[in-house]
Amino acid sequence: MFPADQHLEILINRIWIASWADRLLAFVSDFGAWKIWLLLLVILAVVLGNFRLRAAILAAGLAVGLSDGIAVNLLKHAVARPRPSQVEPGVRMVGLGSAPCGVPKIAGLLSEPIISFPQGTEEPGVPGQLATEGVTGKSFPSGHAANNMAVATVLILFFGWRGALYLPFALLIGYARLYTGAHWPFDVLGGFLLGLIGGILAVNLVEILWRRFGPRLVPTLALRYPSLLRSS
Repeated sequence: MFPADQHLEILINRIWIASWADRLLAFVSDFGAWKIWLLLLVILAVVLGNFRLRAAILAAGLAVGLSDGIAVNLLKHAVARPRPSQVEPGVRMVGLGSAPCGVPKIAGLLSEPIISFPQGTEEPGVPGQLATEGVTGKSFPSGHAANNMAVATVLILFFGWRGALYLPFALLIGYARLYTGAHWPFDVLGGFLLGLIGGILAVNLVEILWRRFGPRLVPTLALRYPSLLRSS
């Protein structure tokens, strides 16, 4: 346990809190609530976007595979760090409110967030309920942070400042994982670093493959896009 890591976790999870933030950040942290909308956005980008946007989506998928599918999973098992709620009393687990049956999970934004204390030590003055079951899973590094930083890195390398518009969302997702009690700060920082590395590796690999095989396979397109990382 790192003192600075623990201190910052306490500040974000239990001190710097608000009812509106409980609702918003529970939604941001819950991939299941917005994955369908993300999938629809990706489909629209593939169908309506140009060649470079499709190449960026391919590189982003590869980056996620490298950073989360390989690096994060390997480190989670190697380090086996417990989540805050597994070892520290008073951790607030903030979950998205319930949505009616058959209604998209995003509707949980309209309900009160679900706040629980897995260690069974609710803090005075903090509304919530005692959880009967603990939280499972390994904490370091954060897969959410790795995935979204990988995507942000790819978009920045492909599109410059326009791609950087995704960076605040990646950072917000990392913060939401701290706020909702899912991770320690070092978990999120580690995830960001892995995502950055995965994004750089993926973009360079896709660029190398395109420069080598693009002119042979699709010469007309290769003339228009000699590089994937800049406009023709």
